Amino acid sequence: MTPVENGEASPASDAALVAEVLEGNAEAFGELVNRYKNLVTSFIAARVAAPEVEDLGQDTFLRAFRTLPSLREPAAFSSWLLGIASHVCVDWHRARRRTAPLDDDAVEHGETLGPHRAPQARPDAEAETEEATRLLLESLDRLPENYRVTLVLKHMDGLSCQEIADRLGVALGTVTSRLTRAYKLLRDRLERLTEPRGKKPE
Repeated sequence: MTPVENGEASPASDAALVAEVLEGNAEAFGELVNRYKNLVTSFIAARVAAPEVEDLGQDTFLRAFRTLPSLREPAAFSSWLLGIASHVCVDWHRARRRTAPLDDDAVEHGETLGPHRAPQARPDAEAETEEATRLLLESLDRLPENYRVTLVLKHMDGLSCQEIADRLGVALGTVTSRLTRAYKLLRDRLERLTEPRGKKPE
């Protein structure tokens, strides 16, 4: 098993662990779980009710284990995993809306979710949110690994720049420069992806 130097989850180490899992080594997947469980937990906690976070985190890793053979870029395991976590959260919200009980007054008067009752979320708004999440994760996945890991640690794991530097074993200035470059690459790619088709550059 490839060691992780200075606590850094390098592309090679993630890729090596994925390869071991696919060869039948379940302990390698356990190491991936330990490496990313805090990241997945914080990602889910920002999107669902607190009591559900642990169960949805377990569901995320279970889905990841089952679908691991479909991962085309093992070095991109972290952003692929967050994509699964995003789908798990979306599924939870959908199920919650389907099973949400009517209030007592509505039941008493025979009311249903008709035109006079506002839905909890518009389908078009939900679709836009899902599409935005997909584009963000796709763009994140295409960043160079050192930029992507730094960005994930900063905004999804909630670490300070100094904490990131300590974890990755790099200088503080390296972290800030990586973040600056990552923001620009991410912004440029998202602008290209969301630009209306057929629009000519000015």
